[in-house]
Amino acid sequence: MKFKKIFTGLISLAATLIAVCAISICAGAETSGDYEYSVLSDGTVEITGYTGSATDLTIPSTLGGKKVTTIGVYSFSSCSSLTSVTIPNTVTSIYDCAFFDCSSLTSINIPDSVTSIAGAAFSSTPFLNNQTTTVKYAGKWAVACDRNATIVSIKSGTVGIADYTFYLNSNLTSVDIPKGVKYIGHCAFFGCNISSVKIPDGVTSIGICAFSYCSKLSSVTLPDSITKIGEDAFIYTPLLDNQTSAVKYVGKWAVYCEGKKERQQGKSLGIYSAATYIDNDHLNVTIKDGTVGISDNAFYHCENVLSMLLPAGIRYIGNAAFSCCTSLTSITIPDSVTSIGSQAFRDCSSLKDVYYIGSKSQWDKISIGTYNESLLGANIHYLNLGISGLNLKGRSGDALRISWTKNAGADGYIIERKDGSQWVRVAKITKNSTTEYRIDKLKAGTAYNFRVKAYKMDGKTALYSGYTTISARTNPSTVSGLKLKGRAADALRLAWTKNTSADGYIIERKDGSQWVRVAKITKNSTTEYRIDKLKAGTAYNFRIRAYKMSGKTALYSAYKTISATTNPSVVSGLKLKAANSNAVRLAWEEDISADGYIIEQKVDGEWTRVGKITKNSTVEFRKSGLNSKTSYLFRVKAYKTVGKTALYSATKTITVKTK
Repeated sequence: MKFKKIFTGLISLAATLIAVCAISICAGAETSGDYEYSVLSDGTVEITGYTGSATDLTIPSTLGGKKVTTIGVYSFSSCSSLTSVTIPNTVTSIYDCAFFDCSSLTSINIPDSVTSIAGAAFSSTPFLNNQTTTVKYAGKWAVACDRNATIVSIKSGTVGIADYTFYLNSNLTSVDIPKGVKYIGHCAFFGCNISSVKIPDGVTSIGICAFSYCSKLSSVTLPDSITKIGEDAFIYTPLLDNQTSAVKYVGKWAVYCEGKKERQQGKSLGIYSAATYIDNDHLNVTIKDGTVGISDNAFYHCENVLSMLLPAGIRYIGNAAFSCCTSLTSITIPDSVTSIGSQAFRDCSSLKDVYYIGSKSQWDKISIGTYNESLLGANIHYLNLGISGLNLKGRSGDALRISWTKNAGADGYIIERKDGSQWVRVAKITKNSTTEYRIDKLKAGTAYNFRVKAYKMDGKTALYSGYTTISARTNPSTVSGLKLKGRAADALRLAWTKNTSADGYIIERKDGSQWVRVAKITKNSTTEYRIDKLKAGTAYNFRIRAYKMSGKTALYSAYKTISATTNPSVVSGLKLKAANSNAVRLAWEEDISADGYIIEQKVDGEWTRVGKITKNSTVEFRKSGLNSKTSYLFRVKAYKTVGKTALYSATKTITVKTK
């Protein structure tokens, strides 16, 4: 590309713009008091002139009963009496030289509804000339910059960068655009010497030629918030020149095509660049996956393009995007598109077939700009490939099952899962009658995002619907390590391993044929629980499951069960029933929670078993072979056999004396 020749012509353009600002324009077609105005095509008003002599001026929000939205070119220029101006909230645009050479103007109140300002709107005024900062501001807009600036940080709170703010500033090598900026104007950084720029999230539009002719610009970060990119915003930069593909991209946007016959940029810019039209064979162009937008005029006058396939996910088709593509006979438009700009398909005289992935009702919801007769007059084929009825059918700790409604027009479906910032394919289903799929090998208690699209084969080309997304969380994993940690006659203590996939646990006890909740534990770090008020010597069944909250919904793991028996109760009523010189008889009350009793005697400081009774109805024990007139210490405990394990009560102790 003949950059030097073009750039030389652009230098003279700066001088031309300054000279033009001294020229008056014709008055508006209508007047109201001191104002001249024109009625725009949308029924709102553009102020085109002012004949008053006010000093502190509040511009009206309506003229002739119509809303004022635009402050026109030169409309208040050379109004030497003006010292302050308040612009109404209805205004969205302030054009070139609107307040040029207002020699007393020191204060301007600009409303937040403004979406575009020309950088020269306030030139040659004290309002700008008195600012000592490197970057000059009008309200929340950056509107001018010192010509010797090399590194610039636009101040926080700025919402827009006006047209031509840094225009042809060849000294500028670095710019920091803060979060909060929404609009980057036409030619804002045209011809600057920056090599990279990060456009923050929140920016919605980038104007015509905003970064064009930046001869070192090789890296641009675009946010997902962008909804519009103007014509040639990045033309004649290494960012595009170094791309070898015919279609050039910036971030997720297609912005230029080598087959494009460049339109002369217009007398207002004074640029007459050589055409880069490549007279190759007719091209069947497929825009790459992941693209979300086509910039204004991206394929303007690409006379060699025969067909165009736009992938699923594209949302924005800019103004004049395919205008004058005279060989274009067919285009496939995904159901993700929300807007088609004015003149997007103007003079596409060969366009016969439009293949729309979605339904007619979806098509009717697209915002389609004016002068798109070639598009609307073509045969629109509604492929109805959209996914409907997508829902979660089942889940477990390591899998999720999704299902959807059969699409009779599709050949199959593609399922993808989000992995970090990337979408990865998990399945391709080759039958449209298969309408559910189980995704396994997932992590327990984890949220996942999935998306599904339908596809239909057109020869060897796959046509895809837009994606339908679903979010779902797996259940927490089943509790592990469940065991009995301790027991008493009236309580059992359960313990388990911490479940990091859970928020907490639910414990239930079987009561007859029903399970009843006995506890809800709200911390996953609490890994044991004592269940009390139980019956002695009784077998109980418990179960525990982990839970995880997903919004207001509790997700549960499978149950883990455990059986345990309480100890028998302590023997009661222990007493000496009879004694003689060499024997004693002990007695107690029957313990219905026990199978029997163990009797022990303390001998030489040690407890020694002296009897085992195997029936709980036997409630006496005689110990003979004792010495007369001697005191002895005995203890009795109940036992219950569970399987091969004996469970014991606490002991009951008694001291007795022979005669």
